[in-house]
Amino acid sequence: MRRRVLTGVSAAAAAGIGVTATMAVHAEAAWTTAWNVSASGWTGADSPQVSVDRQGDALLAWTAGDLSTTYSYQRVQTRVKFADGTTGPIRTLSPDGAAVAWPETDSDDTGDSAVVWEQDSEVVGRRVSSSGSLVGPLQKLSTSAPASTPVVAVTPGGNAMAAWTEVRDGSWYAVARRIQIDGTVGAAVTLGSGSAEKPAIGVDRGGQFVVAWARASDVVARRITTTSVSPTKVLTSSIASYGGFGMVRAGVDRDGDAVLTYRSGGGTVPQVWASRWSRTGTLAAPLRISAATDNAGFHHALATDLAGNSMIVWTRHGNGRLELLGRRLTAGGTRGAVAALGPGDRPDLALDDDGDGMLVHHTVVPKSTPPYSYTKTTARLISRAGAFGTVRTLTSDGRVPQVGASPSYRFTVVWQQESFPYTIKSVAGP
Repeated sequence: MRRRVLTGVSAAAAAGIGVTATMAVHAEAAWTTAWNVSASGWTGADSPQVSVDRQGDALLAWTAGDLSTTYSYQRVQTRVKFADGTTGPIRTLSPDGAAVAWPETDSDDTGDSAVVWEQDSEVVGRRVSSSGSLVGPLQKLSTSAPASTPVVAVTPGGNAMAAWTEVRDGSWYAVARRIQIDGTVGAAVTLGSGSAEKPAIGVDRGGQFVVAWARASDVVARRITTTSVSPTKVLTSSIASYGGFGMVRAGVDRDGDAVLTYRSGGGTVPQVWASRWSRTGTLAAPLRISAATDNAGFHHALATDLAGNSMIVWTRHGNGRLELLGRRLTAGGTRGAVAALGPGDRPDLALDDDGDGMLVHHTVVPKSTPPYSYTKTTARLISRAGAFGTVRTLTSDGRVPQVGASPSYRFTVVWQQESFPYTIKSVAGP
Protein backbone atom coordinates (compact mmCIF):
# COMPACT_ATOMS: atom_id res chain seq x y z
CA MET A 1 0.00 0.00 0.00
CA ARG A 2 1.72 3.15 -1.20
CA ARG A 3 0.87 6.16 0.90
CA ARG A 4 2.34 9.63 1.37
CA VAL A 5 1.24 11.65 4.38
CA LEU A 6 1.47 15.37 5.08
CA THR A 7 1.93 16.76 8.56
CA GLY A 8 0.89 20.18 9.75
CA VAL A 9 -1.77 22.23 7.93
CA SER A 10 -3.38 20.23 5.13
CA ALA A 11 -4.54 21.44 1.75
CA ALA A 12 -7.89 19.85 2.56
CA ALA A 13 -8.32 22.24 5.46
CA ALA A 14 -7.25 25.11 3.27
CA ALA A 15 -9.92 24.10 0.78
CA GLY A 16 -12.58 24.33 3.47
CA ILE A 17 -12.93 20.63 4.30
CA GLY A 18 -13.07 19.86 8.00
CA VAL A 19 -10.68 17.13 9.15
CA THR A 20 -10.25 15.58 12.58
CA ALA A 21 -6.99 15.23 14.44
CA THR A 22 -6.90 11.55 13.47
CA MET A 23 -7.25 12.17 9.72
CA ALA A 24 -4.03 11.82 7.74
CA VAL A 25 -4.06 13.84 4.51
CA HIS A 26 -2.50 12.74 1.23
CA ALA A 27 0.05 14.95 -0.44
CA GLU A 28 -2.18 15.63 -3.44
CA ALA A 29 -4.75 17.39 -1.26
CA ALA A 30 -6.46 19.70 -3.75
CA TRP A 31 -9.84 19.62 -5.45
CA THR A 32 -10.08 19.89 -9.22
CA THR A 33 -12.62 22.04 -11.03
CA ALA A 34 -15.87 20.27 -11.91
CA TRP A 35 -16.01 19.34 -15.60
CA ASN A 36 -18.61 18.10 -18.09
CA VAL A 37 -18.27 14.36 -18.63
CA SER A 38 -21.12 13.94 -21.11
CA ALA A 39 -21.23 15.64 -24.50
CA SER A 40 -22.81 19.00 -25.21
CA GLY A 41 -26.30 18.54 -26.65
CA TRP A 42 -26.86 15.24 -24.86
CA THR A 43 -29.18 14.64 -21.89
CA GLY A 44 -27.72 12.50 -19.13
CA ALA A 45 -29.73 10.11 -16.97
CA ASP A 46 -29.34 9.71 -13.23
CA SER A 47 -27.08 7.21 -11.46
CA PRO A 48 -23.80 7.66 -13.39
CA GLN A 49 -21.04 5.34 -12.17
CA VAL A 50 -17.31 5.54 -11.48
CA SER A 51 -14.52 3.02 -10.88
CA VAL A 52 -10.90 3.88 -10.06
CA ASP A 53 -7.79 1.75 -10.68
CA ARG A 54 -4.60 1.47 -8.61
CA GLN A 55 -2.98 4.37 -10.51
CA GLY A 56 -5.91 6.70 -9.85
CA ASP A 57 -7.31 6.63 -13.39
CA ALA A 58 -11.14 6.73 -13.32
CA LEU A 59 -13.63 5.18 -15.73
CA LEU A 60 -16.93 7.07 -15.79
CA ALA A 61 -20.06 5.37 -17.16
CA TRP A 62 -23.53 6.80 -17.76
CA THR A 63 -26.53 6.83 -20.11
CA ALA A 64 -27.39 9.82 -22.28
CA GLY A 65 -29.55 10.76 -25.26
CA ASP A 66 -28.62 12.87 -28.29
CA LEU A 67 -31.05 15.81 -28.45
CA SER A 68 -30.37 16.28 -32.17
CA THR A 69 -31.96 12.92 -33.03
CA THR A 70 -35.70 12.35 -33.46
CA TYR A 71 -36.23 10.11 -30.44
CA SER A 72 -33.09 10.87 -28.41
CA TYR A 73 -32.53 7.19 -27.61
CA GLN A 74 -30.37 6.59 -24.56
CA ARG A 75 -26.92 5.12 -25.10
CA VAL A 76 -24.48 3.73 -22.57
CA GLN A 77 -21.28 5.76 -22.74
CA THR A 78 -17.91 5.77 -20.98
CA ARG A 79 -14.94 8.08 -20.65
CA VAL A 80 -11.61 7.86 -18.84
CA LYS A 81 -10.28 10.62 -16.60
CA PHE A 82 -6.60 9.88 -16.12
CA ALA A 83 -4.77 10.61 -12.87
CA ASP A 84 -2.68 13.28 -14.64
CA GLY A 85 -5.87 15.27 -15.33
CA THR A 86 -6.26 14.45 -19.03
CA THR A 87 -9.46 12.94 -20.38
CA GLY A 88 -10.12 10.34 -23.05
CA PRO A 89 -12.83 10.51 -25.73
CA ILE A 90 -16.44 9.48 -25.12
CA ARG A 91 -17.12 5.89 -26.21
CA THR A 92 -20.60 4.57 -26.97
CA LEU A 93 -21.05 0.97 -25.85
CA SER A 94 -24.69 0.27 -26.76
CA PRO A 95 -26.38 0.13 -30.20
CA ASP A 96 -28.67 2.88 -31.49
CA GLY A 97 -32.35 2.34 -30.74
CA ALA A 98 -31.90 -0.05 -27.82
CA ALA A 99 -33.66 0.59 -24.52
CA VAL A 100 -30.77 0.84 -22.04
CA ALA A 101 -30.49 1.70 -18.35
CA TRP A 102 -28.47 1.38 -15.15
CA PRO A 103 -24.86 0.79 -16.22
CA GLU A 104 -22.46 -0.55 -13.57
CA THR A 105 -18.67 -0.67 -13.83
CA ASP A 106 -15.55 -1.90 -12.06
CA SER A 107 -11.83 -1.83 -12.92
CA ASP A 108 -8.78 -4.01 -12.30
CA ASP A 109 -5.45 -2.78 -10.93
CA THR A 110 -4.27 -1.35 -14.25
CA GLY A 111 -7.56 0.14 -15.46
CA ASP A 112 -9.02 -2.58 -17.66
CA SER A 113 -12.74 -2.43 -16.87
CA ALA A 114 -16.05 -4.19 -17.35
CA VAL A 115 -19.38 -2.41 -17.87
CA VAL A 116 -22.77 -4.12 -17.58
CA TRP A 117 -26.30 -2.77 -18.05
CA GLU A 118 -29.94 -3.52 -18.81
CA GLN A 119 -30.82 -3.54 -22.50
CA ASP A 120 -34.18 -4.50 -24.02
CA SER A 121 -35.14 -6.57 -20.94
CA GLU A 122 -31.80 -8.41 -21.04
CA VAL A 123 -28.48 -7.99 -19.23
CA VAL A 124 -25.48 -7.25 -21.45
CA GLY A 125 -21.85 -6.31 -20.92
CA ARG A 126 -18.68 -5.10 -22.56
CA ARG A 127 -15.01 -4.71 -21.70
CA VAL A 128 -13.17 -1.37 -21.85
CA SER A 129 -9.37 -1.15 -21.90
CA SER A 130 -7.28 1.04 -19.63
CA SER A 131 -6.94 3.57 -22.48
CA GLY A 132 -10.74 3.76 -22.79
CA SER A 133 -11.05 1.80 -26.05
CA LEU A 134 -13.67 -0.94 -26.45
CA VAL A 135 -12.54 -4.56 -26.25
CA GLY A 136 -14.48 -7.27 -28.04
CA PRO A 137 -18.15 -7.19 -29.03
CA LEU A 138 -21.22 -6.44 -26.96
CA GLN A 139 -22.09 -9.64 -25.07
CA LYS A 140 -25.50 -10.88 -23.96
CA LEU A 141 -25.13 -12.22 -20.43
CA SER A 142 -28.63 -13.17 -19.28
CA THR A 143 -30.24 -16.47 -20.26
CA SER A 144 -33.92 -15.54 -19.89
CA ALA A 145 -36.12 -12.44 -19.84
CA PRO A 146 -36.92 -10.17 -18.25
CA ALA A 147 -33.46 -9.77 -16.70
CA SER A 148 -32.46 -6.74 -14.66
CA THR A 149 -30.33 -5.06 -11.97
CA PRO A 150 -26.83 -6.20 -13.01
CA VAL A 151 -23.74 -5.59 -10.86
CA VAL A 152 -20.08 -6.32 -11.64
CA ALA A 153 -16.73 -6.76 -9.90
CA VAL A 154 -13.26 -7.19 -11.42
CA THR A 155 -10.29 -9.06 -9.94
CA PRO A 156 -6.88 -7.36 -9.61
CA GLY A 157 -5.78 -9.22 -12.75
CA GLY A 158 -8.80 -8.31 -14.88
CA ASN A 159 -11.25 -11.22 -14.66
CA ALA A 160 -14.78 -9.80 -14.27
CA MET A 161 -17.90 -11.36 -12.80
CA ALA A 162 -21.38 -9.97 -13.44
CA ALA A 163 -24.43 -10.92 -11.38
CA TRP A 164 -28.11 -10.12 -11.94
CA THR A 165 -31.63 -11.46 -11.50
CA GLU A 166 -33.81 -12.91 -14.26
CA VAL A 167 -37.20 -14.56 -14.63
CA ARG A 168 -37.43 -18.21 -15.67
CA ASP A 169 -40.84 -19.85 -16.00
CA GLY A 170 -42.41 -17.16 -13.85
CA SER A 171 -39.85 -17.24 -11.00
CA TRP A 172 -36.85 -15.04 -10.21
CA TYR A 173 -33.33 -16.46 -10.16
CA ALA A 174 -29.94 -14.99 -9.31
CA VAL A 175 -27.36 -15.67 -12.03
CA ALA A 176 -23.66 -14.87 -12.51
CA ARG A 177 -21.26 -14.98 -15.45
CA ARG A 178 -17.59 -14.23 -16.09
CA ILE A 179 -16.44 -11.65 -18.64
CA GLN A 180 -12.81 -12.24 -19.53
CA ILE A 181 -10.34 -9.45 -20.17
CA ASP A 182 -10.51 -10.12 -23.93
CA GLY A 183 -14.30 -9.66 -23.92
CA THR A 184 -15.26 -13.33 -24.14
CA VAL A 185 -17.75 -14.72 -21.62
CA GLY A 186 -17.98 -17.92 -19.61
CA ALA A 187 -20.95 -20.13 -18.92
CA ALA A 188 -23.84 -18.71 -16.88
CA VAL A 189 -23.90 -19.88 -13.25
CA THR A 190 -27.34 -20.22 -11.69
CA LEU A 191 -26.88 -19.20 -8.06
CA GLY A 192 -30.39 -19.98 -6.85
CA SER A 193 -33.87 -18.61 -6.41
CA GLY A 194 -34.06 -14.86 -6.03
CA SER A 195 -36.26 -11.80 -6.33
CA ALA A 196 -36.50 -8.60 -8.34
CA GLU A 197 -34.11 -6.93 -5.87
CA LYS A 198 -30.63 -5.96 -7.06
CA PRO A 199 -27.86 -8.36 -5.95
CA ALA A 200 -24.49 -7.29 -4.55
CA ILE A 201 -21.00 -8.42 -5.51
CA GLY A 202 -17.46 -8.02 -4.21
CA VAL A 203 -14.04 -9.58 -4.83
CA ASP A 204 -10.92 -10.06 -2.72
CA ARG A 205 -7.29 -9.53 -3.77
CA GLY A 206 -6.99 -13.24 -4.55
CA GLY A 207 -9.80 -13.18 -7.10
CA GLN A 208 -12.56 -14.86 -5.06
CA PHE A 209 -16.01 -13.33 -5.58
CA VAL A 210 -18.85 -12.99 -3.08
CA VAL A 211 -22.39 -12.57 -4.44
CA ALA A 212 -25.32 -11.81 -2.12
CA TRP A 213 -28.98 -11.38 -2.98
CA ALA A 214 -32.45 -11.19 -1.48
CA ARG A 215 -34.98 -13.98 -1.87
CA ALA A 216 -38.65 -13.86 -0.89
CA SER A 217 -38.00 -14.00 2.86
CA ASP A 218 -34.23 -13.91 3.47
CA VAL A 219 -30.82 -12.77 2.24
CA VAL A 220 -28.30 -15.34 1.02
CA ALA A 221 -24.74 -15.39 -0.34
CA ARG A 222 -22.32 -17.64 -2.21
CA ARG A 223 -18.59 -17.54 -2.96
CA ILE A 224 -17.28 -18.18 -6.46
CA THR A 225 -13.69 -19.16 -7.32
CA THR A 226 -12.21 -20.24 -10.62
CA THR A 227 -13.03 -23.86 -9.77
CA SER A 228 -15.97 -23.88 -7.36
CA VAL A 229 -19.18 -22.30 -6.11
CA SER A 230 -19.82 -22.55 -2.38
CA PRO A 231 -23.11 -23.76 -0.86
CA THR A 232 -25.71 -21.06 -0.27
CA LYS A 233 -25.30 -19.29 3.09
CA VAL A 234 -28.46 -17.85 4.68
CA LEU A 235 -27.58 -14.57 6.42
CA THR A 236 -30.86 -13.55 8.01
CA SER A 237 -32.41 -16.60 9.68
CA SER A 238 -32.53 -14.85 13.06
CA ILE A 239 -34.27 -11.69 11.77
CA ALA A 240 -38.06 -11.52 11.57
CA SER A 241 -39.14 -9.53 8.53
CA TYR A 242 -42.61 -10.09 7.19
CA GLY A 243 -42.00 -7.22 4.77
CA GLY A 244 -39.01 -8.95 3.15
CA PHE A 245 -35.45 -7.80 2.56
CA GLY A 246 -33.70 -5.64 -0.01
CA MET A 247 -30.97 -3.10 -0.81
CA VAL A 248 -28.20 -5.69 -0.37
CA ARG A 249 -24.63 -4.35 -0.31
CA ALA A 250 -21.27 -6.20 -0.21
CA GLY A 251 -17.83 -5.23 1.04
CA VAL A 252 -14.85 -7.64 0.85
CA ASP A 253 -11.39 -7.22 2.38
CA ARG A 254 -8.08 -8.32 0.88
CA ASP A 255 -8.36 -11.87 2.22
CA GLY A 256 -12.02 -12.54 1.41
CA ASP A 257 -13.79 -11.70 4.67
CA ALA A 258 -17.12 -10.20 3.66
CA VAL A 259 -19.46 -7.64 5.18
CA LEU A 260 -22.98 -7.81 3.76
CA THR A 261 -25.57 -5.17 4.60
CA TYR A 262 -29.27 -5.10 3.83
CA ARG A 263 -32.57 -3.49 4.76
CA SER A 264 -35.33 -5.42 6.52
CA GLY A 265 -38.84 -4.30 5.69
CA GLY A 266 -40.75 -5.96 8.52
CA GLY A 267 -41.00 -5.66 12.28
CA THR A 268 -41.98 -2.40 13.92
CA VAL A 269 -39.95 -0.24 11.50
CA PRO A 270 -37.58 -0.92 8.58
CA GLN A 271 -33.98 -1.35 9.75
CA VAL A 272 -30.46 -1.73 8.37
CA TRP A 273 -28.43 -4.82 9.33
CA ALA A 274 -24.94 -6.20 8.68
CA SER A 275 -23.72 -9.80 8.47
CA ARG A 276 -20.04 -10.76 8.69
CA TRP A 277 -19.08 -13.89 6.72
CA SER A 278 -15.43 -14.87 7.18
CA ARG A 279 -13.29 -16.36 4.43
CA THR A 280 -13.25 -19.62 6.44
CA GLY A 281 -17.06 -19.83 6.22
CA THR A 282 -17.93 -18.65 9.74
CA LEU A 283 -21.08 -16.53 9.81
CA ALA A 284 -21.49 -14.14 12.73
CA ALA A 285 -24.92 -13.21 14.07
CA PRO A 286 -26.49 -10.25 12.23
CA LEU A 287 -25.69 -6.85 13.72
CA ARG A 288 -28.34 -4.14 13.90
CA ILE A 289 -26.81 -1.03 12.32
CA SER A 290 -29.73 1.39 12.60
CA ALA A 291 -31.37 1.89 15.99
CA ALA A 292 -34.33 -0.34 16.83
CA THR A 293 -36.56 2.74 16.81
CA ASP A 294 -35.19 4.19 13.55
CA ASN A 295 -37.56 4.23 10.59
CA ALA A 296 -34.81 3.47 8.09
CA GLY A 297 -35.16 4.99 4.65
CA PHE A 298 -34.77 3.20 1.35
CA HIS A 299 -31.08 3.85 0.64
CA HIS A 300 -27.90 3.02 2.50
CA ALA A 301 -24.23 2.70 1.52
CA LEU A 302 -21.35 0.41 2.54
CA ALA A 303 -17.59 0.56 1.93
CA THR A 304 -14.88 -1.78 3.26
CA ASP A 305 -11.11 -1.25 3.32
CA LEU A 306 -8.43 -3.89 2.73
CA ALA A 307 -8.16 -4.66 6.46
CA GLY A 308 -11.88 -5.39 6.72
CA ASN A 309 -13.02 -2.24 8.50
CA SER A 310 -16.25 -0.78 7.09
CA MET A 311 -18.25 2.42 7.06
CA ILE A 312 -22.03 2.33 6.76
CA VAL A 313 -24.30 5.32 6.11
CA TRP A 314 -28.09 5.10 5.98
CA THR A 315 -31.15 7.31 5.77
CA ARG A 316 -33.84 7.73 8.40
CA HIS A 317 -37.29 9.29 8.27
CA GLY A 318 -37.54 11.90 11.01
CA ASN A 319 -38.72 15.44 11.68
CA GLY A 320 -40.55 15.48 8.36
CA ARG A 321 -37.40 14.88 6.32
CA LEU A 322 -34.81 12.27 5.40
CA GLU A 323 -31.77 12.34 7.65
CA LEU A 324 -28.37 10.68 7.24
CA LEU A 325 -26.61 8.68 9.93
CA GLY A 326 -23.32 6.81 9.82
CA ARG A 327 -21.11 4.53 11.88
CA ARG A 328 -18.00 2.38 11.63
CA LEU A 329 -17.96 -1.41 11.82
CA THR A 330 -14.52 -2.81 12.62
CA ALA A 331 -13.11 -5.98 11.13
CA GLY A 332 -13.69 -7.59 14.54
CA GLY A 333 -17.38 -6.72 14.54
CA THR A 334 -17.37 -3.71 16.89
CA ARG A 335 -19.95 -1.07 16.03
CA GLY A 336 -18.83 2.52 16.46
CA ALA A 337 -20.94 5.38 17.73
CA VAL A 338 -23.69 6.65 15.44
CA ALA A 339 -22.96 10.04 13.87
CA ALA A 340 -25.87 12.31 12.93
CA LEU A 341 -25.01 13.81 9.53
CA GLY A 342 -27.99 16.08 8.88
CA PRO A 343 -30.52 15.99 6.05
CA GLY A 344 -29.71 14.03 2.90
CA ASP A 345 -30.49 11.12 0.60
CA ARG A 346 -28.81 8.75 -1.89
CA PRO A 347 -25.54 8.29 0.02
CA ASP A 348 -22.48 6.65 -1.52
CA LEU A 349 -19.16 5.75 0.13
CA ALA A 350 -15.61 4.89 -0.88
CA LEU A 351 -12.61 3.96 1.29
CA ASP A 352 -8.97 3.79 0.28
CA ASP A 353 -6.67 0.90 1.24
CA ASP A 354 -6.15 2.15 4.79
CA GLY A 355 -9.73 3.20 5.53
CA ASP A 356 -9.63 6.94 4.86
CA GLY A 357 -12.77 7.71 2.90
CA MET A 358 -15.41 9.97 1.49
CA LEU A 359 -19.18 10.16 1.81
CA VAL A 360 -21.20 11.86 -0.94
CA HIS A 361 -24.94 12.43 -1.07
CA HIS A 362 -27.54 14.86 -2.31
CA THR A 363 -29.95 17.03 -0.34
CA VAL A 364 -33.19 18.61 -1.53
CA VAL A 365 -33.23 22.17 -0.18
CA PRO A 366 -36.53 24.09 -0.07
CA LYS A 367 -36.73 27.70 -1.24
CA SER A 368 -39.46 30.34 -1.37
CA THR A 369 -39.61 30.82 -5.17
CA PRO A 370 -40.43 28.42 -8.02
CA PRO A 371 -39.51 25.61 -8.39
CA TYR A 372 -39.46 25.83 -4.58
CA SER A 373 -36.45 23.56 -4.12
CA TYR A 374 -33.01 22.77 -5.48
CA THR A 375 -30.77 19.75 -5.05
CA LYS A 376 -27.17 20.05 -3.96
CA THR A 377 -24.42 17.43 -3.91
CA THR A 378 -22.05 17.45 -0.96
CA ALA A 379 -19.04 15.50 0.31
CA ARG A 380 -17.52 14.68 3.69
CA LEU A 381 -14.09 13.21 4.29
CA ILE A 382 -13.89 10.24 6.66
CA SER A 383 -10.84 9.47 8.82
CA ARG A 384 -9.53 5.93 9.11
CA ALA A 385 -10.86 5.94 12.68
CA GLY A 386 -14.37 6.56 11.34
CA ALA A 387 -14.74 10.29 12.07
CA PHE A 388 -16.73 12.36 9.58
CA GLY A 389 -15.36 15.72 8.47
CA THR A 390 -17.41 18.83 7.76
CA VAL A 391 -19.61 19.19 4.70
CA ARG A 392 -18.21 20.53 1.43
CA THR A 393 -20.73 21.54 -1.26
CA LEU A 394 -19.60 20.23 -4.65
CA THR A 395 -22.54 21.71 -6.57
CA SER A 396 -25.91 23.33 -5.90
CA ASP A 397 -27.29 21.75 -9.08
CA GLY A 398 -26.61 18.03 -8.84
CA ARG A 399 -28.11 14.74 -7.73
CA VAL A 400 -27.36 11.03 -7.22
CA PRO A 401 -23.57 11.34 -6.74
CA GLN A 402 -21.25 8.34 -6.81
CA VAL A 403 -17.66 8.18 -5.55
CA GLY A 404 -14.63 5.98 -6.24
CA ALA A 405 -11.32 5.81 -4.35
CA SER A 406 -7.71 5.43 -5.42
CA PRO A 407 -5.48 3.34 -3.10
CA SER A 408 -4.21 6.37 -1.23
CA TYR A 409 -6.60 9.17 -0.42
CA ARG A 410 -7.81 10.52 -3.74
CA PHE A 411 -11.47 10.36 -4.74
CA THR A 412 -13.42 10.86 -7.96
CA VAL A 413 -17.06 11.97 -7.72
CA VAL A 414 -19.62 11.89 -10.54
CA TRP A 415 -23.22 13.16 -10.55
CA GLN A 416 -26.11 14.20 -12.77
CA GLN A 417 -26.86 17.92 -13.11
CA GLU A 418 -30.40 18.42 -11.82
CA SER A 419 -31.31 21.14 -14.32
CA PHE A 420 -31.74 20.63 -18.05
CA PRO A 421 -29.90 19.23 -20.01
CA TYR A 422 -28.94 17.00 -17.05
CA THR A 423 -25.24 16.98 -17.90
CA ILE A 424 -23.05 14.34 -16.22
CA LYS A 425 -20.35 16.11 -14.23
CA SER A 426 -17.32 15.07 -12.19
CA VAL A 427 -14.70 16.38 -9.78
CA ALA A 428 -11.71 14.83 -7.99
CA GLY A 429 -10.22 15.56 -4.60
CA PRO A 430 -8.86 16.27 -2.16
